Amino acid sequence: MTHMMRAAAVHEPGGPPEALKVMELPAPQAGPGQVRVRVRTAGVQPFDTAVRSGWLPPYITAGWPRVPGNEFAGVVDQVGDGVTGVTEGDEVLGFSALHAYAEYIVVPATDVAPKPPEVPWEVAGGLTAAVQTAELALDGMGVADGDTVLIHGAAERSGRPPCRSPGCAAPS
Repeated sequence: MTHMMRAAAVHEPGGPPEALKVMELPAPQAGPGQVRVRVRTAGVQPFDTAVRSGWLPPYITAGWPRVPGNEFAGVVDQVGDGVTGVTEGDEVLGFSALHAYAEYIVVPATDVAPKPPEVPWEVAGGLTAAVQTAELALDGMGVADGDTVLIHGAAERSGRPPCRSPGCAAPS
């Protein structure tokens, strides 16, 4: 018997936020190297608006209905084979290109991190966007170990994570 879940999804491209409808969809199952998270909160980003309108980055293929949402916080409830360092019951935050507007999401175990206990759920669900933005930008530029990068606006949300990375030096 297939376990079902609720998700906020769109049937076709376009439309206002009200185009999102709660649907019953099959709940995903964690495979090797993956964890399934019961989502407590999900962030809302401009990326999600673009996905709702029908846009997808070139590295993603997805049909309809489409479940937006690329950042989330929740509790791990399934751990796939080969996963270490994450266990059922762990409170985590994480990211995925799609699918966070659902009761459950499956992601590689490397795409979650422990939720800081002092951070409320409604904040934790939106924390990963800044790190995603910085990581995607640095990856897209092909930055490698030993490279020098000038980050303007490092005091802003997207500039802080790479400036706190190991080996990062900020001018005084």
